[in-house]
Amino acid sequence: MTNEARAELSLLKLCLARRNCNEIKIMKIIDEQLINSVVEQAKKSPRLRMNYNFHESLQDKCHRFLNALEPGTFIPVHHHPDKDETFVILKGEVRVTTYKDDGKILASCVISQENETYGVDIPKNVWHGLECITPAVLLECKAGPFIEHEVDGILEIKSGKDIFLAGGCFWGAEHYFKQIEGVVETEVGFANGHTADPSYKEVYTDTTGYAETVHVKYNPDVVSLEFLLQMFFKAIDPTSLNKQGHDEGTRYRTGVYYTNAEDLPVIEKVFAEEQQNYQQPLAVEKMPLQNFYSAEEYHQDYLDKNPTGYCHLPESLFEFARKAREKK
Repeated sequence: MTNEARAELSLLKLCLARRNCNEIKIMKIIDEQLINSVVEQAKKSPRLRMNYNFHESLQDKCHRFLNALEPGTFIPVHHHPDKDETFVILKGEVRVTTYKDDGKILASCVISQENETYGVDIPKNVWHGLECITPAVLLECKAGPFIEHEVDGILEIKSGKDIFLAGGCFWGAEHYFKQIEGVVETEVGFANGHTADPSYKEVYTDTTGYAETVHVKYNPDVVSLEFLLQMFFKAIDPTSLNKQGHDEGTRYRTGVYYTNAEDLPVIEKVFAEEQQNYQQPLAVEKMPLQNFYSAEEYHQDYLDKNPTGYCHLPESLFEFARKAREKK
């Protein structure tokens, strides 16, 4: 977090603690009444988003907006070429996702007071977008004076839907999903841990809580989520806890992590059908994606770069995935 961001956050906490304090001259007090007022105004807005601008009282040192957001509100992917930005969550849940220049996810996390992820810093020139999950109030801070139309463009993200799948070592899991018709793009990374921006070496210690995970982007007109999940279960031992093949540790646990609650009924259906094939309970996690960080570049498409590299999955499974077709 930048020094300016720390100062902003400290000031915010102080203002919330001293709601009627006259000693604080630099910023208007953000109290519960103001938050509720902004939320009510947002509900009446046709865009379901309403900004309350604080920048007038900051003497051009920085500016901020208090954003009230309703579920489903999406702030398009954009970047600020010369400004850092900080988001602080005051109420509800918001997913903040950053992207590489090619549109691949760099990191994704849900910020909320309840899970003690209070905010996120976005360095200048980093593409990012926001999605509101539950009714939320978000403080947005930038350095410098307010400038209209400071965003210089919108990143074109390939169309498609997303699912995040943990199936043991992500080298083989990614290579497997890439073979399935309808999968548009894959990326390996680390999901649902409790540290910021972990490295592979850190995750390898099994102390960060992360699972090796594949971000699968797919075209729903070609392949359904139900079929993808059925294929996922064919590539794992779903009753094995924290172990796939010869790989053992919590980082190798299996899981289905979703970003859209509308996908949950399909996920529940496939899990129920798979459970009928086993007497033991499934050891596969099924939960919302809390965070995802892209792994280092040398892990991406690893088996394409290293055809003879280690993999816990057999070549026959890749061939099966290449030939598999969903019955329509």
